[in-house]
Amino acid sequence: MNTVLSISILTFYASRGIEGAVMRRTFTALLLVLLPLVITLPSTTHAIYSASAQVACTIVLAPSNFSIDTVVNATDNSVVCLLPGAYSIAKDINIVGKSLTLQGLGNTRDDVRVVLVSGSLKLAPNENNTVVIRSMRIEGQVQSPAVQVYWSGKKGSKFDIGSVLLEDIAINATQGIATGIQLGPGIRVRSFELRGGLISASKIGVQIGPNTSVTGVIAIKNSVIRAGEIGVQVGPGTQVAEYLEISRNSIEAGVTGIQIGPPGMLQEAPPSIGTLVITRNRIASTSSKVLEIKSIIRDHAYIYLNTFLGNGTKALLSLDPGLVPIDKITFNTPDKVTYFYRGRPFINYLGNYYIDWTKPDENSDGIVDVPRTIIASYSDSYPIADPTIIQSLEQPWTSGLSGEEVHGETRAAMGGGVVDDAASRGCILLITLATLLLTSIEMLFKAIKLLSPR
Repeated sequence: MNTVLSISILTFYASRGIEGAVMRRTFTALLLVLLPLVITLPSTTHAIYSASAQVACTIVLAPSNFSIDTVVNATDNSVVCLLPGAYSIAKDINIVGKSLTLQGLGNTRDDVRVVLVSGSLKLAPNENNTVVIRSMRIEGQVQSPAVQVYWSGKKGSKFDIGSVLLEDIAINATQGIATGIQLGPGIRVRSFELRGGLISASKIGVQIGPNTSVTGVIAIKNSVIRAGEIGVQVGPGTQVAEYLEISRNSIEAGVTGIQIGPPGMLQEAPPSIGTLVITRNRIASTSSKVLEIKSIIRDHAYIYLNTFLGNGTKALLSLDPGLVPIDKITFNTPDKVTYFYRGRPFINYLGNYYIDWTKPDENSDGIVDVPRTIIASYSDSYPIADPTIIQSLEQPWTSGLSGEEVHGETRAAMGGGVVDDAASRGCILLITLATLLLTSIEMLFKAIKLLSPR
């Protein structure tokens, strides 16, 4: 399109009948400079940007030329982009010891399907590196985790894993007894973030552990997680040095929505977490168990603005008082907030919404008058009477990225990416300037001609 426009402009001016020897020489000089740029424009390398983040692709693969070796042997800091289609994988993909981005180029994440006929997508960047997986659908057809942050090298060797970001991905791990995402077992990792995901698993949606050590931050945000047993499980024996956040998710589970600690009555080592934040989640569970905390909390735990739906009539929360001192856990917002209920504004602390604890609310301020007991002396002093209060503050979860505009630019036809060509833009700028210059010179000559004595 840029080439056609450039040639059209030049042809237009060439056909107008340029007057005067100076104008002809000026036009010829500009044409000799700009024409090579126009001719070579189609061969200019294009940078393809993803729909969710502007990242230039260094390798672009299609299902017809896809090779696991191309991915695992890509150089450090490579961006491997997958065009729309289905990619059938028959063994583990091990991305080890480097920074790498694996980026889908579809209009939606479902346009790029990675089908794991056998094996898993195993991620193990070096301690100071980052692996990003973005905008694709991963289907696991085996019982191992679909995506696993794990070092599968020599036994007994020590290997610190860096950071992993999973963004705008869908994972289907419903074949057999499977887990969607697992960090571990027995690894040391710097940080992990799941953002804007859709995770379906027959067993566990997201598992941190067992016996995994996290030196930085874990964040699970803005995702939809559906699991046959546990939505999000942390532990047993998992250590999170700084911060664990589970926020703005929709979680549906067969047994427990969020489980922090060993399952059931197992006498395994409890997790240890610096700061725990569980907020703005919508949690449903067939068994009614929405949240279990059997973890050592070193700094503080904040549980607020969650919608606990349980099994539709009952929501069960439990914690271990021996591990979580009462002064280290809070079930309401840290500060008072302004909210609206039935058309009236209020300022107060807000706790959580419990499907089985919605009244009495005699003063109609949207806060149940009686605190909601969690266990023993642990309680939520500001239980919310109506979940629309949370929704009116801010939409508590999203199901992924959407929209036809990306960073102010329209998605291109190829895979929904934005095609950006700096050379093309520079050439068009030169053409525009040349056009203005020719127009000015032509107008000047016409003016001189009109003013000259006949």
